[in-house]
Amino acid sequence: MQNFSMKCFRSFQIFGVKSALLFLVLAANLIIIPAKAQDNSASDAARFEISRAAVIDLARIIRESEATARVRVLLDGKSAEFQQEFAEKETQLLAKEKELKAKESLITEDAYQEEVRAFQRDVTAIQQDIQNKRQSLDRALQEAQDKIRSLATTIIAEYASEYKIDLVVKEELLLVFRNQLNITDDILQILNERTKDAQLEISEQTTATGE
Repeated sequence: MQNFSMKCFRSFQIFGVKSALLFLVLAANLIIIPAKAQDNSASDAARFEISRAAVIDLARIIRESEATARVRVLLDGKSAEFQQEFAEKETQLLAKEKELKAKESLITEDAYQEEVRAFQRDVTAIQQDIQNKRQSLDRALQEAQDKIRSLATTIIAEYASEYKIDLVVKEELLLVFRNQLNITDDILQILNERTKDAQLEISEQTTATGE
């Protein structure tokens, strides 16, 4: 009986040791799984980590670029042409109005009213032409600035890639930052260099109107 009891005790010891080992293995596995999850979390965290940032004043770049200045010179020239054209048409209308008043007592009332309506249509047409050409200049300026903005954005992306910059933020979105983070002058210089030989044209685009 004693031998049997000893065997049972030893078997229990062996079973206990095996159970303990099994528990340790399971416990180790349970520990390993969260450890892997932590590694993934660490990897994700590193993915979104920002180590280098810069600030840009894109509005100033568009406003002060040499390309924008050249566009404005072209627009000013086109505007001067329009003003000269409208001045000539205004002179013609004044002469026509004076002529119309002089004819008032010489023709019938119906004929006079018909000429008045024709004169008013001419005035309306010229006013519409003035409005269309002003809108044309506005659109031309907007389109030119859009192209300059697009090129500036491309240059910013290239600059960020070259200098390993993780994030570029518009200055208007920030309250306080170190001046050394501002890359506006650098981008403006590159933009001016890249557009110095660009051929700029302003085309007149009028809007058709129904009668």
